Amino acid sequence: MSWKRGAYPEFTVEDAVAALFILKEPVGRKALAEMLDLGEGSIRTLLRKLNGLDLIRSAQRGHSLGERGLKLVEKLSEGFSEVRSVGRIEGFPAYALAVRAPPEFKSIDLRDEAIRFHAKGAMILVVRNGEVVFPEDGRPLRETMPELADRLESLLDFFEGDAIIVAWAENPAAAMKSAYHVAISLKGDSLPEDLLRILR
Repeated sequence: MSWKRGAYPEFTVEDAVAALFILKEPVGRKALAEMLDLGEGSIRTLLRKLNGLDLIRSAQRGHSLGERGLKLVEKLSEGFSEVRSVGRIEGFPAYALAVRAPPEFKSIDLRDEAIRFHAKGAMILVVRNGEVVFPEDGRPLRETMPELADRLESLLDFFEGDAIIVAWAENPAAAMKSAYHVAISLKGDSLPEDLLRILR
């Protein structure tokens, strides 16, 4: 897919997406590096790129999105939501997001995609009749994992037909980026041009 290209090996499209959502609030460079589990050099490169494209402002309190950056996040949000921490699964930190009107997919392929990326495991669910269910047999998540079902309902805004991605990994950054990776895999053909510019 075309979104995978990029001359900057220091950070990935998943890092860029995660950073954009995080920078809705002012964040210092060191804190951002920790949240994304990236080295100082990679963070500097990423921030320089975002600044060069007029997507962020830098101030005493840290870096945050400018008007153009906020518009980009708005556009990204049309395709998928920001990740939310949903506690721990199998002892690992887990994050979830909703993908709006996804194309057809095989949940096993997407799960494997998440694991190939950084995840220890992933669940691909769908919203049917207002309920989060397993796509293969329509079984409600609530039957097997009621606490997770409650968390998803309280933390995510989802709509009929959305896909819900839950990924867990060794650390929060890997879990967060694995969930974004699946969302990007589903929405790769409709990613905003401004996002692709960050990777060039």
